[in-house]
Amino acid sequence: MLLVAVFGTLFLLLALRVPIFVSLGGATIVGVLMHPSASLIDVVRNSINGIDSLVLFAAPLFVLAGNLILAGGVSRRLIGWVDLLFGFSRLRLAYVNVFGSMFFGGISGSATADSAAIGSVLVPEMKKGGYPTPYAAGVTAASSSIGIIVPPSVPMILAGAATSVSVTKLFVGGYGPGILIAVSLALVAWIRRPRSGIHADPERLSFKRLGVTTYKALPALVFPVVIMGGILGGVFTATEAAAVAVVYSLLVSVFIYREMGWKAFFNILKESAEFAAVVFSIVATAQAFGRFLTLAKVPQQLTEFMLGFSSTPAVVILMMILLLLIIGTFMETVPIVLVLYPILEPIATSPQVGMDPIHYGVTFMGAIAVGLLTPPYGVLLFVNSKIAGIPSADLIKAVLPFIAALIIDVLIIAFFPPLSLAPVNFFFG
Repeated sequence: MLLVAVFGTLFLLLALRVPIFVSLGGATIVGVLMHPSASLIDVVRNSINGIDSLVLFAAPLFVLAGNLILAGGVSRRLIGWVDLLFGFSRLRLAYVNVFGSMFFGGISGSATADSAAIGSVLVPEMKKGGYPTPYAAGVTAASSSIGIIVPPSVPMILAGAATSVSVTKLFVGGYGPGILIAVSLALVAWIRRPRSGIHADPERLSFKRLGVTTYKALPALVFPVVIMGGILGGVFTATEAAAVAVVYSLLVSVFIYREMGWKAFFNILKESAEFAAVVFSIVATAQAFGRFLTLAKVPQQLTEFMLGFSSTPAVVILMMILLLLIIGTFMETVPIVLVLYPILEPIATSPQVGMDPIHYGVTFMGAIAVGLLTPPYGVLLFVNSKIAGIPSADLIKAVLPFIAALIIDVLIIAFFPPLSLAPVNFFFG
């Protein structure tokens, strides 16, 4: 009865479009009032403890860095560089969309920021080039999901704040799966390509143009190298890397590209502060909600159910993936990570299942990436339907093949551990 009331409250508030942090807080209060061993002071204490994490501060800082470097015109230069590499193909704008998203995801750490940056430039260009609008928006939406997998992924940072998992190792573990997803999405883009109407002729690669374009895009291309190189070299932690990223982005936008004015700078600070406020509000209530679930022994019950249902590791892993795919259809990425990541981790890493913590983390990120595209709550659907000026229903049809590819990718990530663990073992032994 207790859990029915708690989850009933949560789902009712979510259905009424109440903000997620209010929904989590309301469900927590209902549970605390009904539980004999809980008190409201625990809610306050757990909420404060939830945001008392140095690692957590990296998330808004990386988003700020991405917004700063975007305002400096980096997306246009980065797209120009990738476009030159795929000039040999008539479908080059679709490939630029996919691999440009992978590169930009390595700067912003956010799938929605990735989608806004790439989509605002490429969707209009693809429409001018004769690509059907749903196809252009669908490629953009699907490729933006890579931002959850490749470092500096904000959800990975949140996972590190919610558990003891190494954020640095999660970052490194995301490279292989990120490349896999990019290649698979490019393949789907080719299979589903328009058979006619594209106004583009293949261009021969000019080394002179490549040199000039690389020079212009170099500050953006160096960005991930500086950040991850510093982390792997032990020069700074993930949080310190986020601060370095902000300084680097500011220098690039103001002194190198010189395209960001003071008005834009203060608007970016305001938007980033709003993002930080939203994230920390969700983190605070999600941590309180998670602690209440622990008090109510929900993790133990879920563990007993899953491991009691089957002792076969593959079956348990498939059950976890299915759970994440279902929940991803109606809940945002941030609360999913904060609530479910610490609950499922003991199951995944138990002797019966035997997943490595990093392997579990990367698989988790891949599964929730699918939720960014699935209705009714897929945030990338709304972002890209707005950019393209088409109904969400038209975009849903266009992204279905990409969703299928992403699910296959998640299964490959889950059942082929070396894809995520080989880079980690190479750097950390």
